[in-house]
Parts: sequence; C-alpha cells; structure tokens
Amino acid sequence: KQWYQRRVAITAGIFTPVSHTITGAEADQVSLKFFQGLRGNKKTPNFNDQEQIITSCSEMIAQINIVMGHVKKVLSGEAPSDKELGRQLMEVVQSIPNLDGDTITNMLNSHMQDLLAVEYLTYLTRQQLAISARINQIL
Repeated sequence: KQWYQRRVAITAGIFTPVSHTITGAEADQVSLKFFQGLRGNKKTPNFNDQEQIITSCSEMIAQINIVMGHVKKVLSGEAPSDKELGRQLMEVVQSIPNLDGDTITNMLNSHMQDLLAVEYLTYLTRQQLAISARINQIL
C-alpha cells in the first residue's frame, strides 16, 4: 500500500491508505522484481548478471513446467480444453525463433566481444583522464 499524509493540524497528520496499481512493460518486470527483492535490505545490491540470468531462467522453467502439466492434463482428459488458451499457447510457440546451438553460441560470443570492447574503451578513457589530470597538476 502507498500512503499519503493529510494535514489535520500543524503538528499532527493522519495516514490514509490509497489504492493503486503499478503498470509497466513486460521487459521492466525483471528489474521491478529485483528491486522489490531489495526491500528492507540494508546492504548494497550485487548486480551480478549471471545470478540474474539464472534466476530468470529458473522462473521461466517453472512457468514452462506449469504449462506442460496443464497441457498433459488436457491431453489425458483430466482437465477441460479451452480453445482460447490453446490459441494463445500456439502463438507463443510460434513466436519463438528456431535457432540451433551454433547460432546461439555465435550470438553470445559476439555480444561478449562487444561487451569486452566497451569495457576496454572505458578503461582507456579513465586512464586518459587520469593522465590529463596529472599533466594539469604539473603545469
């Protein structure tokens, strides 16, 4: 809940809950969940990409298992079929690009090389600024 303060007198206030909803793009949900997990944590967060990827993959695998369980129940006749849900699942399956392992590996390696180049250029810029500051102190 969010709260706002309503001034009643000069020194007193009443806190009244305000109903609200938070909306955002699906791509922002990962960041929102991460920052929500920091609530009450006094330590500085560790932004480890590998941990974030592992967490996201684990959540995705759990959701896939839920969907697979439901599909198996429908196929065995334990659960009623829903045409709209079936269409939505088909759209999701068709939206997944069909990539082989080599293509994915090449894409990841290319991304890693770009990232390393940016880190190297950042390091060079820091060193250039440090050298410039030293030269200015001498002059």
